[in-house]
Amino acid sequence: MMNLIVLSQISIYKDMQKYCMLNKASIHQIMAVKILPVKYDITKIIDVLNDKVNIIFQSKNAINHSSDIHQKIKSNNKIKLYCLGKYSAEKIKKIFSFEAIHPSKNYSSEKLLDLIAEKSLAKSKFLIIKGEDGRAYLEEKIKEKGHEVLVIDVYKRKPEDLSTLKDLIKEDVNNYFIISSKTALENLVSELKLIKSKNKNILVIPNMRLVEGIGMENINDTLVINNNEGAPEYIRIIKEHNNG
Repeated sequence: MMNLIVLSQISIYKDMQKYCMLNKASIHQIMAVKILPVKYDITKIIDVLNDKVNIIFQSKNAINHSSDIHQKIKSNNKIKLYCLGKYSAEKIKKIFSFEAIHPSKNYSSEKLLDLIAEKSLAKSKFLIIKGEDGRAYLEEKIKEKGHEVLVIDVYKRKPEDLSTLKDLIKEDVNNYFIISSKTALENLVSELKLIKSKNKNILVIPNMRLVEGIGMENINDTLVINNNEGAPEYIRIIKEHNNG
């Protein structure tokens, strides 16, 4: 038996529920963060939106919370769109009727940077749309290559109350906490410190970068699963770890 607790918004959650049922595993979802819109000054980027520009949506939330400029993007056929993975690409296709450039596997800023190097001309313009706590990696690396880069933050993450988390944790099985953001992880770790019972807590994250600088004394193990994996593979990897 294994107990999965999803603390972030993930596209494959419904599929994971089905596979958990097939594998006699329990799964619950409790949001560790709330996504809130951030006001941004459109006038600072309006000229760029009318020009030949490469736009990078750094997450699905970046797409969701930039609706004020969606029409501008739709009406500019000189725009090239980039994103980190297929789920963002599907959303972009639905909203803009554009095909976004994204890594086919290993969804990461590093892999996207490789694609940008292949697809972009020298001294191009880039607009990065992201959240306040989003990585600055792409901005820094693209600037290093001599491109002009503008950045707007369109949302922020606010920690949610996790006081009911203790009711979802089980003492007699492995508890797998599935996390996709550092803010959510920080909130989880803070809450686990308040839970006195000794549980087997395993962290499931897309990359080890998330745990940098985080106190892990209440985490027994860490499992890395790339966020391009579908629900069947996700559950297979967790099940294999659970039986190991």
